[in-house]
Amino acid sequence: AGDYFQFLDADDLIEPGKFARQIEFLERHADVDIVYSGVRYFTTERPGERSVSRAYSVWDDGAAWMPEISGRGRELLPRLLRNNIMVVNSPLVRRRVVESVGDFDVALTPVEDWDYFVRCAARGFSFAYDDSEGARALVRSHAGSASLDGRRMMRATLAMRRKWAASVLDDREDLRLNAALVAEGEGLLGVEEVLNGSRARGALRMLKAAALDRNLRHRAKWLACAALAPFVAGARLKNFVATPVSKSAARALRRSA
Repeated sequence: AGDYFQFLDADDLIEPGKFARQIEFLERHADVDIVYSGVRYFTTERPGERSVSRAYSVWDDGAAWMPEISGRGRELLPRLLRNNIMVVNSPLVRRRVVESVGDFDVALTPVEDWDYFVRCAARGFSFAYDDSEGARALVRSHAGSASLDGRRMMRATLAMRRKWAASVLDDREDLRLNAALVAEGEGLLGVEEVLNGSRARGALRMLKAAALDRNLRHRAKWLACAALAPFVAGARLKNFVATPVSKSAARALRRSA
């Protein structure tokens, strides 16, 4: 019944000033549809403790990963097609956005929030990054986190990209970019399969990536990876792929380590 929507996974939190600061921001910026904050990750089972450790990411380098960008939806669409730009509890969303875009597509779990933000951008809604103190998203990190399951993430991402191609994207350049990322995703899923002991399945994914990729250099690399997959250690294959197919490939591989 409210004017604004806050998304929140069951085991995550938001800082106590988030509503006040983000509502104030939206009240001052009538042209902004979605305002989103920074994120910190925590591991304690008692998040109210003073000793709680809050990091910028759950990956080894601990570096901040959110791009901190603002703009009208279609300006951000190419960036959003490459990678998600926020965690699900970062934004505060105006009611008009939810009424227009609809529900999350739960068939795409655990990337349904990414799909939602792309759909918002495709409809032309505006995003603003505002990292006010006390208004950040807090995400609980644990061994069972969906973002750490590389195969599950890659499979869901590929399903999402095929949905975008069929029913969300209409710009030729966006469709071309998405198609290239589908090819890359097939290859990266192949690496995940090898890392999990499914060498034959991994090699087949890499062959599919080679067939889909229009970039001759990338195609040659996926063919080489498919040939190596039955014989080399998964970690060595991952390093070979990451040097470099593309920046987004290297990033995805680093995250799945």
